[in-house]
Amino acid sequence: MDEQYIGNYKILKKIGAGGMAKVYLAVHKDVPNLRVVLKVLSDSRLADRFKQEADKLALLDGNPHICQIKHFFNHGDDFVIAMEYIEGATLDDIIKSKSRLPVDESVKIVCDILNILGFAHQKGIYHRDIKPGNIMIDRNSHVKVIDFGIAKAESDPNLTLAGTACGTPAYMAPEQFTPSEKVDYSLVDIYAVGTTLYYMLTGELPFKGDNEFALRDAKLFNQPEKPSKFNRDIPRTLDEIILKALEKNAGDRYSSCQEMQRALKPFQKDIGKLSVTSEVVAKDTRPISTPSRKRGLPLSIAGVVAVIIIGAIAYKIFFTKKTESKIPVIPVPAELTPPELLSPADNSIIDNPLPIFTWKPPDTTGFVYNLEYAQDSLFGNPRVATYLTSPEYTPLEPLAPGRYFWHVQSEDEKGNQSKFSSYRTFTIETAGVAIPEGYLEITIQPAGDIYVDNQLRGKNKTRLELALETGRHKIRVVNGNSVEKSFEREVVIAENTRRTESFKFSSIRPEPEPIVVRVRIGSRPLNGATVYIDGERQALKTPNTYELTPGKHIIRGVLTTEDGRTLDKTDTLVVIENQTDKHFIEFTN
Repeated sequence: MDEQYIGNYKILKKIGAGGMAKVYLAVHKDVPNLRVVLKVLSDSRLADRFKQEADKLALLDGNPHICQIKHFFNHGDDFVIAMEYIEGATLDDIIKSKSRLPVDESVKIVCDILNILGFAHQKGIYHRDIKPGNIMIDRNSHVKVIDFGIAKAESDPNLTLAGTACGTPAYMAPEQFTPSEKVDYSLVDIYAVGTTLYYMLTGELPFKGDNEFALRDAKLFNQPEKPSKFNRDIPRTLDEIILKALEKNAGDRYSSCQEMQRALKPFQKDIGKLSVTSEVVAKDTRPISTPSRKRGLPLSIAGVVAVIIIGAIAYKIFFTKKTESKIPVIPVPAELTPPELLSPADNSIIDNPLPIFTWKPPDTTGFVYNLEYAQDSLFGNPRVATYLTSPEYTPLEPLAPGRYFWHVQSEDEKGNQSKFSSYRTFTIETAGVAIPEGYLEITIQPAGDIYVDNQLRGKNKTRLELALETGRHKIRVVNGNSVEKSFEREVVIAENTRRTESFKFSSIRPEPEPIVVRVRIGSRPLNGATVYIDGERQALKTPNTYELTPGKHIIRGVLTTEDGRTLDKTDTLVVIENQTDKHFIEFTN
């Protein structure tokens, strides 16, 4: 489209083209400060899908974290959606510029995404194409979900041929490649969120393939590597959360966005503004774009896909023998013996920025070892080399000059760890020249996170001791649950001296945990009904026990009878605190 105006909007430039629409940056001719993104339908055969995208965006307009629709209109024979202009960067651009993102910031972004999707799912709308390219981070560090072009609502007519795939293959769930009417798209979105978190933390995708068929087979028959293999900062529990979201069997994933959010709660921190976005957003002020994608596979290809899947499954069943590598079962002693530390020797001074760590394993065989080394005695911000099977380790990156602390722990197959009785210290110097340093002791009441020279040196600590080079240093302590939130201070460290800095936060009474009541919900005359509570579909069918907050709830049951009839009943349930309740959905013929 070459004309200068589309409707009342003046075109500034073309910013993208996808499988469904051309995308332009524009301003309103009468309101020059009103910037919008115009999506102009490319293929008239997709008019119904395009109208549904506009309708879904209108339904979701109450959420400020979903790209909002401003206008929907006809321009000649074309359909046009005017959407919110977001000044910021896509999550994909941010990840590529950083290689990978820190754990706390990744979890914060993903929890925001889950919160947004939870809102959409309550409205009965499923995105089906969650990926870093469809997540925007604006200048205020707000997370926004864009591109509902292939989103599906429960009330939608089926605009996709049965067995035809829609989405981006690298982020698609296995069942999304050959979908049926039974696919639960809320669990498809969970899978895509898990893939996104994996990519954020590692810079790698859990499955790779040269084409859609190779990716599909990998997801159907292989297990992804643990994310911590690529990023040692990832705790084991977070590994398990990500892999649960990536289960090939949809029923083994988290049943809702809220359940996955609860699992991530221990890793959520009040980090304020996202630091990972500042550099990228500063130089990337592009509005949202619609990347090109295949919106569907032809029906003929879909048939080939089905045949390949059936053949591959048959091959797996009849011609291969499934083998699993298991950690041998080891008797757990009453107290695990820590390894004997060998080198670097205690208080040694070395000029090699890649020291070789060695230790002597305890007599009991079959254990793995965790090595930690840090520049503070409490290991507030350690570097970790986990699951070492060899009693020798060399850091992957050179260590900066300074004083280091280190220790090694034994770990058995149940995850039990030895209690190390001591740690050792060593100092790295440059070309044999001693580095003048002093000591800084930081105390906080109550506990908080400690940053020195903009680097996190301790999380949730009340005390931290550091060896620092002489000169001026900046201290920042953070407690998100306090009145003050954070303190900043500059200190000067003198050689061979000890300086103590104390901070005290004013506490805020924490919000109480939400009260939940266990309610047993059944259905009569038949059980097995799908349950919706306040519009959210539940994973478990009747009869089952559900946790509800006190107050009024809308309970809906949907049941398909043996003769093909669909029974649908909606009730209002009042839940009372400190009372275990029962409720039956009464279906009538």
